[in-house]
Amino acid sequence: MEAAGVDLALMVFEHTGGAEQAYSRAARTVAGLAWADEVAFVEHHRRDRLVVRGTFAGHYVDADDELEFVGPKMAEGAVAGAAAGLLLGPPGLAAGFVAGGLAGGVATEESGPRLRSAFFDELRREVPEGSSAVFLLASPEHVDAMVSALDGQDGRLVRHRLSPEAAQMLRAAVADSPSAAPRT
Repeated sequence: MEAAGVDLALMVFEHTGGAEQAYSRAARTVAGLAWADEVAFVEHHRRDRLVVRGTFAGHYVDADDELEFVGPKMAEGAVAGAAAGLLLGPPGLAAGFVAGGLAGGVATEESGPRLRSAFFDELRREVPEGSSAVFLLASPEHVDAMVSALDGQDGRLVRHRLSPEAAQMLRAAVADSPSAAPRT
């Protein structure tokens, strides 16, 4: 795939559910190329909330601005706060649990990868608030198959040819996400 280059393509639709609706109506294979298992969906909700779910660069991605606050540090903080509050009885236990969870959530938010990185900022520019997109990082042939399959469904195509370095940076950004390869 690297020798032929890699394209980053978004087929943008007017509503937050538009991309998934178009995908559900599209042919999964066009000209012998299966493209449908390589896509992710981007939804740009009100208040600038961005959700990305699906397969991207061979990994399953599930990123949500509002869920970024929850993580292992939140659970650790809640347990530590509850233990500290235990000395004050049931009301202290509850207050410690909430305060510890809040502190842990803030630590998760500040230490975790930021969705407002340059990549997600670019997605926000390409996918206007209140809309959605089918998102594909693949060879030009697979992008052509996606475009053909979604043709006539009122989507707007945004397509970029990536340098090998840029493609590698995107792959590295999701390398810690679970593999999307089928299990044997």
